Amino acid sequence: MATTTAARCDPAAEADTDASSLISPTVVAGLKNLGTILTPTITKILIANSLKLTLHPDATIAPVPEIYANNAASAKQSEYAVVTLYALATKHAWDGLTLRQQLEGLALHSSAVDELTRVYEDNRKDLVLRQLQVGHNFPHITDVQWRIVCDVKSSTSDSSTGVAQFCINLGRFKQSSGERITIVEFVCNAEELHSLINRLKEIERHCNQMAIR
Repeated sequence: MATTTAARCDPAAEADTDASSLISPTVVAGLKNLGTILTPTITKILIANSLKLTLHPDATIAPVPEIYANNAASAKQSEYAVVTLYALATKHAWDGLTLRQQLEGLALHSSAVDELTRVYEDNRKDLVLRQLQVGHNFPHITDVQWRIVCDVKSSTSDSSTGVAQFCINLGRFKQSSGERITIVEFVCNAEELHSLINRLKEIERHCNQMAIR
């Protein structure tokens, strides 16, 4: 009597296979430059620089000429590969061991595997926090500027109602540079401004009630 044996499926192995398929050939090629076309010393500098670009994309990072002194095209490809790798690893919640297994499966240079894994493990918390900031979210208003405007006379009229208008500018400051960014700017009269203030106070009361519950 013939018997059949059901093949057992290892979920972890399936996860690893799926994760490997996330890394594109372009990224793989860039990673394979590390420790080979690019020397181990340049590889360490490049990985450190790529980490800065990942964590602080809005910051002005001083260029590192020695990275691009030789094989500039390969260096740029590898820089892109490292940034992409860390983004994927963070998105899919890889730990250091999983990342190392993925890199070893790509047959990368051992020194590159060690350095990529070490930097990822040392900065994983910061990478996760950065990942949470990526995507669409409502702006955080942290600053209000205002001024009162009133037309006394213009090129089209010799008279004016004399009614004051309030120009309100809501904005925020970049954490990296301190630069102020305008989120919204609008003009209203005294009655409209008073109504807006009352609505904001109403929101504050509701928030306080929710906090007490």
